[in-house]
Amino acid sequence: MSVGRLGSVANAAILPAIYDSSGLGAALLIGFCFCLFSMVNAFGLIWVDKKAEDNDPEGERVQLAEEDKFKWSDLYQFPLSYWLLTGSCVVTYMSVFPYIQIASDLLQTKYHFDKITAGYLFGVPYIISAITSPFLGLGIDKFGKRAFLICLSSGILILAYTSSMMMTECYRCYNELYPLVLTGIGYSIYAAAIWGSIPYIVKPNTVGTAFGITTAIQNIGLVLAPTIVGHIKDATEAVDHGYFWTNVFFIAINVVGMMLNLYLYYIDIYHNNRVLDSASHPDSKKEKLQESQNEETESLLTRD
Repeated sequence: MSVGRLGSVANAAILPAIYDSSGLGAALLIGFCFCLFSMVNAFGLIWVDKKAEDNDPEGERVQLAEEDKFKWSDLYQFPLSYWLLTGSCVVTYMSVFPYIQIASDLLQTKYHFDKITAGYLFGVPYIISAITSPFLGLGIDKFGKRAFLICLSSGILILAYTSSMMMTECYRCYNELYPLVLTGIGYSIYAAAIWGSIPYIVKPNTVGTAFGITTAIQNIGLVLAPTIVGHIKDATEAVDHGYFWTNVFFIAINVVGMMLNLYLYYIDIYHNNRVLDSASHPDSKKEKLQESQNEETESLLTRD
């Protein structure tokens, strides 16, 4: 994650300058070269894997057991905690990435920065994520508190977009830097906590399926969010260049995310034996996880 964010920082810093000096074609060519480099590395991984198999033909081959293969019935085994986590992931990423995507235009339109300076500034959340992600991951592995940190990150993001909404227009002032920094902090905490939570709330043989479904639903949100944000901005252009109501949208969906996160925290404390608070490896909690999932289902059904 940290290395990936460094790529985003480089993109934000370099491509605007290339576009200004050499045009769109040169910027697209640079992007194509990076994609080509990524593809070469992917084929390199295939070659390394094949070479390892050829060097050790008698080596043990990994075989999927029948219970480890994907089955549609796995969807019915996921507890409420998992669906709350997935819903939270969707609405949170629907605010973070679109905000960063429009930040460059915001900095140019509302604060009158040039493209190059705006390119440097809108990469601030990615810089923060690249620097802090390894340390956040280490801290979460050591101390746990995933559900609390997920709730905390939602609060930080709400504060970020509220402050962005309240900022007044000015000429080349750095008012928007505060929301950008808060977004970077909130996003870094959220990403470090949420993805490590999934193995704690689903059974070991469904972890891959759980990650896949969460990512798929998240990407549906990321497809819809830019269209929604663009429509809101165009329809409210007269009010703060369209950014006031755009920030209202970001705040609203993060409030929804906060509600989902608080419910997740409640379930983790009272029905899941604080499994997300744990600092131990998820494999060491298989029996406790199964018991907590049964308790969660039974208690929620009884209450309803």
